Amino acid sequence: MVCPLKAYCDYTDDRQEIQSELEDMLADYDIDWKYEDIGNIDLTDLKEEISNAVKERIIAPIRLLVILITVIIFSSFVHGLNNGFLSKSSKMGDMICSLTAAAAILPGLLTAFDHTLNAVSRLSGFMLVFVPVFAGITIASGGAIAGGTYNVLIITASCTFASAADSFFMPVLSIIAALSISGSVFPEHSVDAVITLIKKIVTWSITLFMTFFTGFIGLRTTLAAKTDGAGAKTIKSMISGFVPIVGGAVSDAYSTVKGSFELIASTVGTAGCFAIAVIILPPIIELISFRVVIWISSAAAELFSADPIVKLLKGIDSGLAIAQCVLICYSVMLLICTGIMLMNIS
Repeated sequence: MVCPLKAYCDYTDDRQEIQSELEDMLADYDIDWKYEDIGNIDLTDLKEEISNAVKERIIAPIRLLVILITVIIFSSFVHGLNNGFLSKSSKMGDMICSLTAAAAILPGLLTAFDHTLNAVSRLSGFMLVFVPVFAGITIASGGAIAGGTYNVLIITASCTFASAADSFFMPVLSIIAALSISGSVFPEHSVDAVITLIKKIVTWSITLFMTFFTGFIGLRTTLAAKTDGAGAKTIKSMISGFVPIVGGAVSDAYSTVKGSFELIASTVGTAGCFAIAVIILPPIIELISFRVVIWISSAAAELFSADPIVKLLKGIDSGLAIAQCVLICYSVMLLICTGIMLMNIS
């Protein structure tokens, strides 16, 4: 009555814009999910999406298993003729069998490595789109420090991982494949120790980086979320105490808007986690399928005393193990960090 002032709260709902952006982002990566369906996605839907992506890739390992078993049986037949007219050419026979096995493995192996690199590149590109959207909504919901920390660290780590996969991991895998072939063709020059050393160095380095980075970002985002929470409470208290007459209503309106953005952030974060799984699981399953084929073939080669082929398969398995470690550590790191953010904003 003394001072005729009016106060009101105007809230513009950008949900439609965010919904359209998220759907376009998922469609770019062949993920057929709508924004309104994200809350109802379960493991069955995830299984269907991954199964559709894996069906075409699972044929190659099965075909490779048949070829390798045939080569191993032929190698055993050659060894059986050592006491006959091939006794002076046993080394030549082993070399031919090893090269035949290598020729059978290499196309599928290079394809699997290419799928690994493509998965890392696609996931890195997806994170460059997803992280700013998710972090922006988190910042809008009051998590300025946590969202900013997540945005900077995740994009930096994602770009670093993608660059390392292109310039370091793939050459290392090619070197291991070459050493495996040369070690099987020339068994007197063993390279098993070198391959094992490379495998241990790479896998341990990736695992330690993933562990320390995940722990670091978990601590940083948790502390930042606590700071943001204290700041939000302070803002609500100041609005309620310093705005005359309608302070309580404005404070409640602020809480409503903040809760709405938290709901949107949770939906977008959940969609991002499912998208990461859909992008990364098919190549991981493909690598596991190839490794199972290699294990079965290696056991068959030992059974038929095809030692050169055993050396070849064990070396190839080391390369596949490194590729699998790269994909698993990269995806787990992103999923855990995103999960921590989802817990902190809820």
